[in-house]
Amino acid sequence: MHRYRLLWRGQLQPDQVSFQYQPDQRFVPPPQLVEAAAEACRESVRRGRQVKNLPLYHLQDWTETSQGLSFQLGWTCYEDYLGLSLCAKEQAPWVLAVAATTEIEGRLVLERRSQAVAQGMGLLHVKPSGHIHPPQTVWQALLAESWEELALKPEEVLEGRCLGLVQSLTANCYCLIYTVKTALSWAEWSLRQPEDAWEAEELMGLGCDRESLDEWLAGPPERATGPGLAAVRLYRDFKYPEA
Repeated sequence: MHRYRLLWRGQLQPDQVSFQYQPDQRFVPPPQLVEAAAEACRESVRRGRQVKNLPLYHLQDWTETSQGLSFQLGWTCYEDYLGLSLCAKEQAPWVLAVAATTEIEGRLVLERRSQAVAQGMGLLHVKPSGHIHPPQTVWQALLAESWEELALKPEEVLEGRCLGLVQSLTANCYCLIYTVKTALSWAEWSLRQPEDAWEAEELMGLGCDRESLDEWLAGPPERATGPGLAAVRLYRDFKYPEA
C-alpha cells in the first residue's frame, strides 16, 4: 500500500517557504455530516485518545516560485478535520503539517506513536512533527514541536532545510518535510524531559549511515506513517545524493 505521494523535492532555507493566510476562508463541514463527525470525535475520546480542538490551516493551493514554495491557506479546526477523517474521509479538509528528521550524534530520532493519539497509533514516525496552527509559520511550528516533543531549545535546532512536500495517503494532510540537527550528544539529549511527550510510546535512534537507512527503508511500509517514511527517504537522498 502506498503511504504518501511526493509532490516536490529540493532544498530550501526556512524563509523560502511562505504562507498567504486568509482567516475569513473557513472550511465549512457538510451539514449532513456535522453530527456524525462530532460523534466520531466523542468516540475517539471514549477510547482514550486525546482530542484538542485547535485551529489548523486548511490548504487551498500551493505553488513553486522562483523564491521557493508558497501556500494559500484558509482555516479549519481539529475536530472538524478528525471527525470527518474518521467518518467520511473524502469530505475531510486537507490540512498542513510539518515533520522533520532530527540528527543527534549520527542518529535520527524516531518514535513509536502512542495509543493516545487519534491517528497512526503504534506506527513509527519522525520527531518533531505535528500540525501547523494559525498564525504560525512552518518554521515556528517546527521549533515549537522541537521544544515540546524533544526538549530542544530554538538555538539548539541547527541547519534547517526543507527537503520536500508530500501528500499523506493515510491521513488528510500535506506535510512539509524538513531535516535539522543539533550539536548535543545523544547522552546529553537523553537526559532531557520534554514537556509534551505523550504522543510517543517510545523514542529510538536510527543510524545515519547509508546501510542503516537503506535497511530501514526496505522494511514493511505499513509499520510507519506516510510522512515518516518520506522524511527518512528524503533525508537519505539528501545525505547520500548518489542514492
